[in-house]
Amino acid sequence: MSELNPGQVRYQYRHAIGGFFEFPTENARKLIPSFMSPVEPHHGQSVLSVMAFDFSGSSVGEYGELVLSVPVAPRIARGQPMPRAAFFPFLVGTTTKASREHAIKLWHLPHFMDDIQIEFEVGAREITVAAAHGGTKILDMRITDYEWEPVEHYYQAFEHDATGTYMATMAMNAQFSENEEERGSIEIYPHAFTAGLNPDGVNGTPFRELWMRDGRQTFDPLETIGPGGA
Repeated sequence: MSELNPGQVRYQYRHAIGGFFEFPTENARKLIPSFMSPVEPHHGQSVLSVMAFDFSGSSVGEYGELVLSVPVAPRIARGQPMPRAAFFPFLVGTTTKASREHAIKLWHLPHFMDDIQIEFEVGAREITVAAAHGGTKILDMRITDYEWEPVEHYYQAFEHDATGTYMATMAMNAQFSENEEERGSIEIYPHAFTAGLNPDGVNGTPFRELWMRDGRQTFDPLETIGPGGA
Protein backbone atom coordinates (compact mmCIF):
# COMPACT_ATOMS: atom_id res chain seq x y z
CA MET A 1 0.00 0.00 0.00
CA SER A 2 1.34 3.42 -0.94
CA GLU A 3 2.32 5.88 1.79
CA LEU A 4 0.21 8.95 2.40
CA ASN A 5 1.52 12.35 1.42
CA PRO A 6 1.20 15.22 3.93
CA GLY A 7 -2.41 16.24 4.32
CA GLN A 8 -3.88 13.19 2.61
CA VAL A 9 -6.63 11.17 4.32
CA ARG A 10 -7.43 7.53 3.58
CA TYR A 11 -10.46 5.32 4.13
CA GLN A 12 -10.68 1.55 3.57
CA TYR A 13 -13.94 -0.02 2.39
CA ARG A 14 -15.37 -3.47 1.86
CA HIS A 15 -17.90 -2.26 -0.68
CA ALA A 16 -18.71 1.00 -2.43
CA ILE A 17 -21.74 0.87 -4.71
CA GLY A 18 -23.41 3.47 -6.85
CA GLY A 19 -26.39 3.94 -9.10
CA PHE A 20 -26.90 6.79 -11.58
CA PHE A 21 -30.54 7.67 -12.19
CA GLU A 22 -32.10 10.23 -14.51
CA PHE A 23 -34.29 12.86 -12.85
CA PRO A 24 -35.57 16.31 -13.90
CA THR A 25 -33.00 19.09 -14.26
CA GLU A 26 -35.53 21.37 -12.58
CA ASN A 27 -35.16 19.21 -9.44
CA ALA A 28 -31.36 19.03 -9.79
CA ARG A 29 -30.97 22.81 -9.92
CA LYS A 30 -32.76 23.15 -6.58
CA LEU A 31 -30.10 20.95 -4.96
CA ILE A 32 -26.90 22.65 -6.17
CA PRO A 33 -25.58 26.25 -6.12
CA SER A 34 -26.75 28.46 -8.97
CA PHE A 35 -23.20 28.87 -10.30
CA MET A 36 -22.83 25.11 -10.92
CA SER A 37 -24.27 23.20 -13.87
CA PRO A 38 -25.67 19.68 -13.60
CA VAL A 39 -24.64 17.09 -16.16
CA GLU A 40 -27.51 16.34 -18.56
CA PRO A 41 -27.47 12.99 -20.39
CA HIS A 42 -30.62 14.23 -22.14
CA HIS A 43 -32.08 17.72 -22.40
CA GLY A 44 -34.14 18.44 -19.31
CA GLN A 45 -32.86 15.34 -17.52
CA SER A 46 -29.95 15.43 -15.06
CA VAL A 47 -28.40 12.68 -12.94
CA LEU A 48 -29.02 11.64 -9.35
CA SER A 49 -26.03 9.72 -7.95
CA VAL A 50 -26.73 7.42 -5.01
CA MET A 51 -23.60 5.99 -3.38
CA ALA A 52 -23.33 3.70 -0.37
CA PHE A 53 -20.08 2.82 1.41
CA ASP A 54 -19.23 0.06 3.87
CA PHE A 55 -16.11 1.52 5.46
CA SER A 56 -13.88 -0.99 7.24
CA GLY A 57 -11.10 1.37 8.32
CA SER A 58 -10.68 5.07 9.05
CA SER A 59 -9.49 7.41 11.78
CA VAL A 60 -13.00 7.20 13.26
CA GLY A 61 -13.46 3.44 12.93
CA GLU A 62 -15.89 1.40 10.87
CA TYR A 63 -19.13 2.94 9.61
CA GLY A 64 -21.62 3.06 6.78
CA GLU A 65 -22.31 6.08 4.63
CA LEU A 66 -25.05 7.07 2.18
CA VAL A 67 -24.36 9.95 -0.24
CA LEU A 68 -26.86 11.71 -2.50
CA SER A 69 -25.16 13.82 -5.19
CA VAL A 70 -25.70 15.61 -8.46
CA PRO A 71 -22.90 15.07 -11.04
CA VAL A 72 -21.57 18.43 -12.25
CA ALA A 73 -18.91 19.69 -14.65
CA PRO A 74 -15.36 18.93 -13.38
CA ARG A 75 -12.47 21.38 -13.05
CA ILE A 76 -9.65 20.55 -15.44
CA ALA A 77 -6.09 21.64 -14.59
CA ARG A 78 -2.92 21.25 -16.64
CA GLY A 79 -0.72 18.46 -15.31
CA GLN A 80 -3.44 17.01 -13.09
CA PRO A 81 -5.13 13.61 -13.61
CA MET A 82 -8.37 13.79 -15.56
CA PRO A 83 -11.26 13.21 -13.14
CA ARG A 84 -13.57 10.41 -14.14
CA ALA A 85 -16.51 12.40 -12.78
CA ALA A 86 -17.31 15.31 -10.47
CA PHE A 87 -20.11 15.51 -7.91
CA PHE A 88 -21.93 17.97 -5.69
CA PRO A 89 -23.05 15.97 -2.62
CA PHE A 90 -26.21 17.59 -1.31
CA LEU A 91 -26.84 15.24 1.61
CA VAL A 92 -24.80 12.60 3.46
CA GLY A 93 -25.92 10.15 6.12
CA THR A 94 -23.71 8.03 8.36
CA THR A 95 -24.19 5.30 10.93
CA THR A 96 -22.06 6.91 13.65
CA LYS A 97 -21.77 10.34 15.25
CA ALA A 98 -17.94 10.26 15.08
CA SER A 99 -17.89 9.75 11.31
CA ARG A 100 -20.45 12.51 10.82
CA GLU A 101 -18.49 15.04 12.89
CA HIS A 102 -15.28 14.03 11.10
CA ALA A 103 -16.74 14.63 7.62
CA ILE A 104 -18.38 17.92 8.55
CA LYS A 105 -15.17 19.30 10.05
CA LEU A 106 -12.79 18.00 7.39
CA TRP A 107 -14.83 18.10 4.16
CA HIS A 108 -17.68 20.60 4.85
CA LEU A 109 -20.23 17.99 3.77
CA PRO A 110 -23.93 18.59 4.55
CA HIS A 111 -25.24 15.82 6.79
CA PHE A 112 -28.45 14.35 8.07
CA MET A 113 -27.80 14.91 11.76
CA ASP A 114 -29.07 11.60 13.18
CA ASP A 115 -27.49 8.19 12.85
CA ILE A 116 -29.04 6.13 10.08
CA GLN A 117 -28.98 2.37 9.57
CA ILE A 118 -27.33 0.90 6.46
CA GLU A 119 -27.41 -2.80 5.67
CA PHE A 120 -25.59 -4.49 2.79
CA GLU A 121 -26.52 -7.89 1.44
CA VAL A 122 -24.06 -9.46 -0.99
CA GLY A 123 -25.25 -12.06 -3.51
CA ALA A 124 -23.47 -14.01 -6.23
CA ARG A 125 -23.89 -11.32 -8.89
CA GLU A 126 -25.56 -8.45 -7.06
CA ILE A 127 -25.45 -6.36 -3.91
CA THR A 128 -28.31 -4.57 -2.19
CA VAL A 129 -28.30 -1.73 0.31
CA ALA A 130 -31.16 -0.86 2.63
CA ALA A 131 -31.03 2.51 4.40
CA ALA A 132 -33.38 3.45 7.22
CA HIS A 133 -33.73 5.87 10.11
CA GLY A 134 -35.32 4.80 13.36
CA GLY A 135 -37.10 1.94 11.66
CA THR A 136 -38.45 4.09 8.81
CA LYS A 137 -37.14 3.25 5.34
CA ILE A 138 -35.11 5.83 3.39
CA LEU A 139 -34.29 3.84 0.27
CA ASP A 140 -33.50 0.38 -1.08
CA MET A 141 -31.05 -0.01 -3.97
CA ARG A 142 -29.86 -3.06 -5.91
CA ILE A 143 -26.66 -3.02 -8.00
CA THR A 144 -25.48 -5.84 -10.27
CA ASP A 145 -22.00 -6.78 -11.41
CA TYR A 146 -20.37 -7.34 -14.80
CA GLU A 147 -16.64 -7.85 -15.39
CA TRP A 148 -14.12 -7.07 -12.65
CA GLU A 149 -10.76 -5.31 -12.96
CA PRO A 150 -8.35 -3.46 -10.65
CA VAL A 151 -8.51 0.32 -11.15
CA GLU A 152 -7.28 3.65 -9.87
CA HIS A 153 -9.89 6.29 -10.67
CA TYR A 154 -9.86 9.98 -9.82
CA TYR A 155 -12.96 11.95 -8.82
CA GLN A 156 -13.82 15.47 -7.65
CA ALA A 157 -16.39 16.52 -5.07
CA PHE A 158 -17.52 20.11 -4.51
CA GLU A 159 -19.11 21.75 -1.50
CA HIS A 160 -20.43 25.24 -0.80
CA ASP A 161 -21.43 26.75 2.53
CA ALA A 162 -21.24 30.05 4.37
CA THR A 163 -17.48 29.71 4.82
CA GLY A 164 -16.46 29.05 1.22
CA THR A 165 -16.62 26.93 -1.91
CA TYR A 166 -14.44 23.83 -1.75
CA MET A 167 -13.14 21.03 -3.93
CA ALA A 168 -11.96 17.60 -2.77
CA THR A 169 -9.95 15.39 -5.11
CA MET A 170 -9.91 11.67 -4.37
CA ALA A 171 -8.39 8.50 -5.78
CA MET A 172 -10.36 5.25 -5.65
CA ASN A 173 -8.27 2.06 -5.77
CA ALA A 174 -10.31 -1.13 -5.84
CA GLN A 175 -11.61 -4.11 -7.71
CA PHE A 176 -14.16 -2.45 -9.99
CA SER A 177 -17.22 -3.50 -11.95
CA GLU A 178 -19.42 -1.19 -14.03
CA ASN A 179 -22.30 -1.79 -16.39
CA GLU A 180 -25.13 -0.15 -18.29
CA GLU A 181 -27.29 -3.26 -18.50
CA GLU A 182 -30.19 -1.62 -16.59
CA ARG A 183 -30.58 -4.57 -14.23
CA GLY A 184 -30.41 -2.59 -10.98
CA SER A 185 -33.19 -0.72 -9.19
CA ILE A 186 -33.99 1.83 -6.53
CA GLU A 187 -37.00 2.47 -4.31
CA ILE A 188 -37.12 5.89 -2.63
CA TYR A 189 -39.43 6.28 0.37
CA PRO A 190 -40.99 9.42 1.89
CA HIS A 191 -38.54 10.61 4.53
CA ALA A 192 -36.75 13.81 5.59
CA PHE A 193 -33.57 12.38 4.05
CA THR A 194 -35.17 12.25 0.60
CA ALA A 195 -37.33 15.37 0.96
CA GLY A 196 -35.34 17.24 -1.70
CA LEU A 197 -36.31 14.69 -4.34
CA ASN A 198 -39.53 14.23 -6.24
CA PRO A 199 -39.60 10.41 -6.12
CA ASP A 200 -42.05 10.25 -9.03
CA GLY A 201 -39.47 12.03 -11.17
CA VAL A 202 -36.56 9.66 -10.43
CA ASN A 203 -36.19 6.83 -12.93
CA GLY A 204 -36.22 3.65 -10.83
CA THR A 205 -33.73 1.89 -13.12
CA PRO A 206 -30.11 3.12 -13.17
CA PHE A 207 -28.60 3.81 -16.56
CA ARG A 208 -25.19 3.05 -15.00
CA GLU A 209 -24.21 0.87 -12.04
CA LEU A 210 -20.85 0.59 -10.32
CA TRP A 211 -19.49 -1.66 -7.60
CA MET A 212 -16.09 -1.38 -5.95
CA ARG A 213 -14.85 -3.89 -3.39
CA ASP A 214 -11.84 -4.33 -1.10
CA GLY A 215 -10.70 -0.81 -1.87
CA ARG A 216 -9.36 2.42 -0.50
CA GLN A 217 -10.35 6.05 -0.95
CA THR A 218 -7.53 8.60 -0.67
CA PHE A 219 -8.33 12.30 -0.41
CA ASP A 220 -5.92 15.11 -1.19
CA PRO A 221 -6.15 18.18 1.10
CA LEU A 222 -9.34 20.17 0.65
CA GLU A 223 -8.97 23.18 -1.68
CA THR A 224 -10.78 26.47 -1.25
CA ILE A 225 -11.82 27.57 -4.75
CA GLY A 226 -14.25 30.41 -4.06
CA PRO A 227 -16.19 32.45 -1.52
CA GLY A 228 -19.05 31.21 0.60
CA GLY A 229 -22.61 32.39 0.70
CA ALA A 230 -26.22 31.38 1.06
